[in-house]
Amino acid sequence: MTSDAVSSQTAASSADCKEQPTSLFSHVPWPVRPSPGINYNFVATMYLSGTAIAALFYLLEKQILAPLLAGDDKKRNDTSSIDDSDAGESNNVEGGGDAWKEFARGMSGMHFIFDPFIPCLFWSLIVRYYWLKGTDLPSQEKKEN
Repeated sequence: MTSDAVSSQTAASSADCKEQPTSLFSHVPWPVRPSPGINYNFVATMYLSGTAIAALFYLLEKQILAPLLAGDDKKRNDTSSIDDSDAGESNNVEGGGDAWKEFARGMSGMHFIFDPFIPCLFWSLIVRYYWLKGTDLPSQEKKEN
C-alpha cells in the first residue's frame, strides 16, 4: 500500500469516529449537549433526590418547626421582665422542650444547602431529553435494517 492510501484510510476512519458522537448531538446547544458515556437517567434521579431533600427540609422548617420557634419568641417577650434564673427553671419544667427548640433552631435554613439541586434538576431533565432523543435514533436505524 502506498502512503497516500494509508493516510486516506486513517483520515476516513478518524472522520468516522469524530462524526459518530457529534453527529447525534451537533444540533443541541452546548450548555445542554449530552456527553457520551453518561447515563442521564441516573444524573436526573440524583438531582431529583437532592431536590426532594430540599423540599423536605423546607416543609419541616415552615410547617413543623415554625410553631416551636414562634412559641419560643413569644415566651421570650413575655418573660423579659422575669429574672433569667426563674425563666431557666420554667423551661426545664416543660420536659424536653429545650431540646426540640434547639433542634428547631439548628434546622433553621438547612434547606438552603440543598437548594442548588433545584435548577440542576431542570438542567438535567433538558439534557436527558436530548440524550434520550439521540439514543432513540440509532435504535430506530437498527430496527429499519
